[in-house]
This record gives sequence, C-alpha cells and structure tokens, in this order.
Amino acid sequence: MQDVTDETRVLALAQLWKDVLGVEQVDEHDDFFALGGHSLTALDLTTRIREELELDVRLAHVFDNTTFGAMTEIVRTAAPATGPF
Repeated sequence: MQDVTDETRVLALAQLWKDVLGVEQVDEHDDFFALGGHSLTALDLTTRIREELELDVRLAHVFDNTTFGAMTEIVRTAAPATGPF
C-alpha cells in the first residue's frame, strides 16, 4: 500500500476494525475492547495492519490506544513495516 494518504489509511483502518470486530460502523470514540475486542482480536488487527497496510503497528499500540480515534493517529504516524513482530 504505497503512496497512500492519511485519509486512505484511516478508511482502511476502519474497515479492518469492522472486519475484526464484526461491527457495521466505527467512529473516533469507539473503544476496541468495548466493541468486543480482546487480546486475540487485537493480535488479528495488528497482523492485518502490518500485512495489508504495511505499517509497523504493534500489539501494544492497541492496548495503549483503545479508541478508534487514537488508533488513527498511530496509523497516520506509523513507520513502514520491516518484518515480523
């Protein structure tokens, strides 16, 4: 996913949240864990972000930034992924 804008990253992140959590919609105030997320879905999310968005987002990022709005900032500023976790 090269040459993408912040908006593209945020839209892709929203889709990943919806897919992983099985919800139809997310907004900036939604909390990953309040929507049914847990450690395994958080791992799934970070794996998908690394694979599909090619960004270096770690499991700790999800636990430290539980709202969608906070995670959008992580995705906007994340470095490119350079290998496995």
